[in-house]
Amino acid sequence: MLSTSMPAPTQQDRLTTAQKFIAVGRLDEAEALLEAAVATSDPDTLNTKATLALARQRTELAFDLLAEAATGHPDHAGLAANLGIAHEMLGRLDEAVICLKRAAALAPRKQEIKVALAHALERRGDVAEARAITVEVVQDEPDNSRALLQLGTIDLALRDYPSAETALLRALELAPNDPDTLRNLSVLLLARGCFDEALNFAERAHLRAPLDIAGLSHLAYCRAANGLWAEAETTCRRLLASAPVHLGAREILARVMIANGQEDRAIAELTQFVRAHKSHPSAVLALASILQFVGRFDEALTLASHVAHTRPDDESARSLETALALSLGRFPTPTPVDLAPVTRILVPPATGALEFVALLRLLRRLSSQQNVHVVAEPRYRAVLTGLAEQVIFDEPGSELPATPLQSLLGILSTDTRNVADGIPYLRPEVELFAKWRDALATFARPLVGIVWEGGALGLSMEQVAAVVPHSGTPVSLMADVRRHDMRRWSRPIDAGVHIECPADLIAAIANLDAVIGPDSFAIHIAGALGVPGVVFVPRGYPWYWAQAGRKPLWYPSFEVVMQAGHGDWAGAINEGRRRLEALLRAAREPI
Repeated sequence: MLSTSMPAPTQQDRLTTAQKFIAVGRLDEAEALLEAAVATSDPDTLNTKATLALARQRTELAFDLLAEAATGHPDHAGLAANLGIAHEMLGRLDEAVICLKRAAALAPRKQEIKVALAHALERRGDVAEARAITVEVVQDEPDNSRALLQLGTIDLALRDYPSAETALLRALELAPNDPDTLRNLSVLLLARGCFDEALNFAERAHLRAPLDIAGLSHLAYCRAANGLWAEAETTCRRLLASAPVHLGAREILARVMIANGQEDRAIAELTQFVRAHKSHPSAVLALASILQFVGRFDEALTLASHVAHTRPDDESARSLETALALSLGRFPTPTPVDLAPVTRILVPPATGALEFVALLRLLRRLSSQQNVHVVAEPRYRAVLTGLAEQVIFDEPGSELPATPLQSLLGILSTDTRNVADGIPYLRPEVELFAKWRDALATFARPLVGIVWEGGALGLSMEQVAAVVPHSGTPVSLMADVRRHDMRRWSRPIDAGVHIECPADLIAAIANLDAVIGPDSFAIHIAGALGVPGVVFVPRGYPWYWAQAGRKPLWYPSFEVVMQAGHGDWAGAINEGRRRLEALLRAAREPI
C-alpha cells in the first residue's frame, strides 16, 4: 500500500525556508521556523538566527550570538560576514571591514558578501575601493539588483549623477518595489532640482516600507523641498512620536517652522533639545546648521568650534567650522609649508561642483610657481582644461601622495586682499569662443545670461526674468530639463540646448555682458571669467559669497543680493534689477 504522507522537514529545510522568509521580510514566519528548529551549536543554524536578529535590528543580541559562534567556527564565511555587518551596525567600521574581508576570502564567489564589504568600505570613507569591488560584482552578475543599488549610491555620493542614474534605474527595473532603490532615486532627483519627481519616488518608497524611519525622514525632507510645509511638519511630528530623538526629523522640523515664519520658536525648540542631549555632538552641529541656515554665522561658528575642539577627529565639525569662518570672511591661518613638494593635488571625488570652481584659483596660484599634477575624475577635468595656467593630469588610483585641493587654503597665504587675485582664472577655447561670438552677434545687446536653478528655494523663472532689462536679450544657460520652463517665457535665446560640456558653457558665458540667477554652476563660471552679474542667495549663503564692503571676496565682478526672509524674494528681485542696471550702465561708460 502506497503512503501519501510527506516526510518531515529536515533541519536544513527549515533553515533554507527561514532564510528565504528573512530575505523577503517575513520575519515572524522565519522566527517561528527557527523556534521549531532543534537547539544546536550547528553554525548554519546559529548564522540564520543571527541573520534574523540583524533583520529585526536586535544588534546587540546578534553580536553576542555571532561573537561566540564565529570564535567557535572561524572558517564559516556566513558567520564572519554577519559579524562584520553587526560591527557596522554598531558603528565599528574598522572591525566590520576586517570581518567582511575575511568572509569574502573564505567565500570568494558569494557576491552578497562583497556587496556588504563595499557598503562598509563606503561608510568608512574608502570610496574608491568600495566602488571597485561593486563594479567587479556588477560585471560578474549584471542582474544583481543589490550590487547595482550599491553602485548607484556610491556614484550618488560622488556626485556622478549620470552614472548613478544608470545603475539605479537598472536596479529598479530588476526590483521595481525596492524601497531603498526608490529612495535613492529620489535623492538623485533632489540633487538635480527635480523636486516633484523626487517627492513621487519618496512617496512610493514610503508606501513600500511604511515603517522605515529613514524613508519617513526623507519623505518629510522632500515635502519641505516642495514647499508643502504643513505636510512636512505632520510627517516630522509623526516620525518624532515613534523616534523622539531622531535628529534628522528635528532639523527638518526646525527648517519647516522657519519657513512658516516661526524662526525664534524653531531655534528655541532645537536649543532645548540640544541642552537635553549635551553628550550628542551631532545635536550641537544640527543647531549650528540651523543657525547657519538663517544667517546667524557667529553663533553657529561658536557651536561648531566647540565640537571641533572637543572632538578633533570629528570631520563634520571641522568642515562646518571652516565653512562658517569663510562665510564670515575669515581665512585659515596658513601653516608654514615648503611649497616645493606640493606638486600633486587631489580633487576628492565628493567635491561639489561649486566648491571646485571657487577653489580652482588656488591651483593657478600654485602652478604659476611650479609644475602641478592634478589627480581628478573626468568630470572635473572638463573644467580644468579651461584653467588659465595649465596643469598636468595624473590618473586616479596612484599610490603617490597628493595634497587635497581644499588643503591649499591652509597652505597658501590666502586672505581678503588676495583671494580674488588672478581673475579671470578660466579661459574659453579659442574656436568655441568664436563659434558662440558668431552665434550671438545678431542679437541686441546687452546679452544677459540667465539661470533659475540652484540653492534658492522659491525663486522662480518668472522672478529672475523680471530682472532682465527690456532693451537687451536674455540668453538661457539652462541645459537640463528645467529648460522647458521657457515655454512660459518667449524672450530668451535657448543657448542651453547647444551647451554639451563645460567648455561650451565657458565659451558662451565669455561672450555675455552679464549673468544673473541663484547660486549655481553657471554663476560660478561667470565669476571665474570675471563676467559681471547678480547672484541671489538665501540668508544662510554659502561661504564663497562672503562679502567685505558689500563686494564679494571670491567673485568681485558680481553683486550679491540676499533675501530679506526665508522664501521672500520680492525685495531681492527689485534690488537685483537695480544692481544689474548699474552694472550694465557702468560697462557702457567710457573708461
